[in-house]
Amino acid sequence: MEATVAIAVMTHAPTQPREIHPHHLTATIADQVNELLDQADQHADRLELSASALLHRQAIQLIGIRPPASGELARCTCQNCYCGAIFDAAKARTYMDGTVEFVQCETCADEHRLTGDE
Repeated sequence: MEATVAIAVMTHAPTQPREIHPHHLTATIADQVNELLDQADQHADRLELSASALLHRQAIQLIGIRPPASGELARCTCQNCYCGAIFDAAKARTYMDGTVEFVQCETCADEHRLTGDE
């Protein structure tokens, strides 16, 4: 009896990155993304979540990042390496240093996890 092997081919493999570093963007686009994310944060602080979601969607489209399931982006504010990565907010790791909250992307949290007040 001859064995058969099944091969699956992904015809629509994702090609968009899951995160992007601002230094890979033009200065103009990086500034636009920062403005959109700042505005989204302001709307979220006022519980205007529809407006915040729309601004996140515009930022996602502008930089060509794979849309996260949460629909929300975060910026890494790691105080160890200052990478500034823009990534899925659901994957953010946060820590407090005094009264300031910092965000780490997965890479920073794995390579040099900070816990604050160190």
